[in-house]
Amino acid sequence: MFTANSATTRFTLRDLPLPAKLVLTTFLCSVGIGYIWAMAQIHFKHASAGNPLPTTEDLVTRFSGVPWPSEPKPDLAAEEAKTGDVAKGQAAVVGVKVKGVKIQSLITERCVVCHSPGGEKDEVRLDAMDGIAKYIQKSANHPFGQMHTAINGDRKAKWGPQNMVPAFFEKSEDWKKLTKTPEEKQKIEAEREAERLALSAWIEAGAPKAQYDADAFPLPTPEKFERLTAAFATEATPLVGTGGGDQNKPSAADRWKAAKRRQLSPDALTQSTHAHLLTFSILWAATGLVFAFTSYSSFIRCVLSPIVLIAQVADVACWWLARLEGVGPYFALAIMGTGAIVGLGLGAQIVLSIWNMYSCRGKMVVVILFLTGAGLFGLTYVKVLHPQLQAEKEFAAQAN
Repeated sequence: MFTANSATTRFTLRDLPLPAKLVLTTFLCSVGIGYIWAMAQIHFKHASAGNPLPTTEDLVTRFSGVPWPSEPKPDLAAEEAKTGDVAKGQAAVVGVKVKGVKIQSLITERCVVCHSPGGEKDEVRLDAMDGIAKYIQKSANHPFGQMHTAINGDRKAKWGPQNMVPAFFEKSEDWKKLTKTPEEKQKIEAEREAERLALSAWIEAGAPKAQYDADAFPLPTPEKFERLTAAFATEATPLVGTGGGDQNKPSAADRWKAAKRRQLSPDALTQSTHAHLLTFSILWAATGLVFAFTSYSSFIRCVLSPIVLIAQVADVACWWLARLEGVGPYFALAIMGTGAIVGLGLGAQIVLSIWNMYSCRGKMVVVILFLTGAGLFGLTYVKVLHPQLQAEKEFAAQAN
């Protein structure tokens, strides 16, 4: 029979049987651990080397494709023309020629055969400098870029995206026709090794576009390239500085181009959007519903239960709004706030729900579990995470 007292009574987590409490506790802990590893993925996907999480510069460049701090966008066409004029002026003044390599021809012959429209690896375009530039970006795992890592792999290792050495040898189209005897094979191998080293030297020199366009890159130590394939040998103007203390400082055009290369593509952003809104919405709805059945006040439950879902939708919206010209970078900065609300809100839902679920004896067990988890995380940070971050900083320092 319905009474006045029963009208004020509501079901809470404390009323659940112990098996149900254990299931919910395990679920909430699993979501929390999964979110920590999601932070690790964010580190590898968006953060610059040595930083646990993305910096403001990382967020703006990844989502807006512009450099940060904000600066006016230069006339890229005029900057290109200016760079070409400087290169021509240097060649006229120097008036010297050294042993060089036809770097564009070399890439075309050994790489573009597969890495071009209709090729076996047409998703990785290397038929123009714009495509190559994406794979010479420095990172902790690739101090001179992915392309440099791939062409300096182990020839005997498995042929794949991280080992492109065989492209110069047995995987090249004319290998079988040229290597009929052991003597011929030995000669050709020496020539192809010189090609590989020449391409590596070009990337290590910063992959200068002027030398790519001119199809003439000056080899830093000509004696190492005596066996370079005759078809790729040429003469080139030595690389020289422009003078002044800022000669190695990237120009405004370079900074804008580098930021644009780091920007997430619409394809990648679409993939992340549907994964977050479909998958995470189910998780955040579940953790929010669990918290909604705690015994906290109605105001606290009404605020904290849906806040993670709301912040997640706002976060994804900022990803796309960050692509707007002019105001986009400020939406990219807002991602720091929406992301923080998601993380803090989820942490509060998990901790407060588990705490509210048990009586005094259960709370003692919860405290022990939380302290154990904190200890294990601390040990993981000291033994794994901190060394990884330090290694990334060292790699970045070496690359620069």
